[in-house]
Amino acid sequence: MLDLNERFYFVEILKPLKLNSMRSYLSIFLVFVTFLFQAQTTVEDDFEGSGTITSWYGDDCGMDNTFANPFQTGINTSATVLEYTDSGGQYANVRFDVEANFDLSTNNTFSLKIYVPSSGITGSSPNQISLKLQDGTLAQPWVTQSEIIKPIVLNEWQTVTFDFENDNYINLSPSSPDPIARTDFNRVLLQVNGENNTSEVVAYIDDFLYDGTINIAPEPVFDNLVWSDEFDGNGAVN
Repeated sequence: MLDLNERFYFVEILKPLKLNSMRSYLSIFLVFVTFLFQAQTTVEDDFEGSGTITSWYGDDCGMDNTFANPFQTGINTSATVLEYTDSGGQYANVRFDVEANFDLSTNNTFSLKIYVPSSGITGSSPNQISLKLQDGTLAQPWVTQSEIIKPIVLNEWQTVTFDFENDNYINLSPSSPDPIARTDFNRVLLQVNGENNTSEVVAYIDDFLYDGTINIAPEPVFDNLVWSDEFDGNGAVN
């Protein structure tokens, strides 16, 4: 019996090789394709080229995820970081999507390093960073989001942790269940010094990490030939 993650595919490749008198040569192959069990992958980025997050996006703000670390000091002496530049965008944020949804029932913690220089701030918004989990497949991904807000200090690298089981969280919709009971989140959004303001903020982010893994389906492998016929005999193809 076939495993649920396996399928048969019949691939016909009709390839004229040459014409000789009134005869065409054709090749037909039968290929067995195996889909492996779902693979697990981490969700992390050190911005040094070895991370697994490939979809960073700056929304209403500038973003450079290959920026030379301007403050190689304290707990973070790495060479490259993500630069976040909010020039007054009302809903400025950086975000990324993952290929499969998070399962927060067992692993529910996200962490990162952040440095916010006081020279890059305007306005009177509280110094904070929020991490929002959303369903990126919705037309309005924020409607069912869950958010944790953490205070930050200026002019130093610090590690900030967001624990969706033990930290205070904010569900935008009161009808949304607790985050650890949900499996519909596939987007992570970071926002520095809040939204609904025109304050300017420059921040540097590094070493983003989710403490669990996500399950992703591997690409199918077309590498097991089970039957072929070159039709290279005499006479017409029957």
